[in-house]
Amino acid sequence: MNTLFVSPSYRCNENCIFCPRHKISKLYKPIPLDIIIKSITDAIEKKSIEMILISGGEPTLYKDLTTIITTANQLNLKIGILSNSLKFADNNFCKTFIDTVGNNFELTTAFHSHIAEEHDKITGVKGSFDKSLKGVYNLINAEVRITIKYIINGISFNKLPEFIEWVYNSFPDSVSLVLCNMDLCGEALNNSNLAAVPFNISKKYVENALDVIIQYSKKNRLRNVSVFNTPLCCIDPYYWTFLRKYESEESMAALLLPSIENQTNPIIQYGLKGDGGANFSPCTNCAVKNICPGTWRKTAEYFGNDIFKPFK
Repeated sequence: MNTLFVSPSYRCNENCIFCPRHKISKLYKPIPLDIIIKSITDAIEKKSIEMILISGGEPTLYKDLTTIITTANQLNLKIGILSNSLKFADNNFCKTFIDTVGNNFELTTAFHSHIAEEHDKITGVKGSFDKSLKGVYNLINAEVRITIKYIINGISFNKLPEFIEWVYNSFPDSVSLVLCNMDLCGEALNNSNLAAVPFNISKKYVENALDVIIQYSKKNRLRNVSVFNTPLCCIDPYYWTFLRKYESEESMAALLLPSIENQTNPIIQYGLKGDGGANFSPCTNCAVKNICPGTWRKTAEYFGNDIFKPFK
């Protein structure tokens, strides 16, 4: 599905230690609404986009977010939003938002641990776990499609099986689940001593977590579960059915981001190549290269070629 990825602003109400953006990005000027609307129509004309994925920063801080969504709805685009859901914890904000744009969108919220104190340590905002959880519950009650995302990180990765239990005990099975390895750039790279987990170290915990999911599925607790940014050689083949190529690697047809130059309006980018995959030197002659999701380029550069164990 051809997708336009838009970050209207890099402003955020959290300070995650492994944000893929640098802190200074929050000072970039938000993209004017008219440029976003024009970019949407241009991307439809030039690339036949079918979906818009709205990210940030935190997109709910952008004052014209509802106008973007309303426009996308009028153009029959599928809509995805990446949000920490903090603002949706406000019942009035959530109700007004849904009353304005409807519930025909999918929203993804990242929880970095099932332990509130750990999650709050990672986001840098005390109480963010409870507020994000309340926001997600408000959206579920409004019948919004929800995905819970967990980014494998150095603070809570060794509790990943317990995190999975929390997801199954806290959310209906209609809520999707995504596990993904980290893009080690921006603040994530600056804080790599806290954030980075080598594949060979996280492997046991990821596989144990997937075992929990498999056991729930045998009890007819069926949930859409995907694992992203994990090379096939870094996990037992038994679990390969969970692995997916990241959406942007396959279908991001256009990209619109805030400009570092506050006096210059950003320009939509076409002809993009994914920043990852199975495109590293050890992958060249791997027998499963063509079906491998691979991982982020920056992550591979950080850990080095030894993380890959190509199949002959």
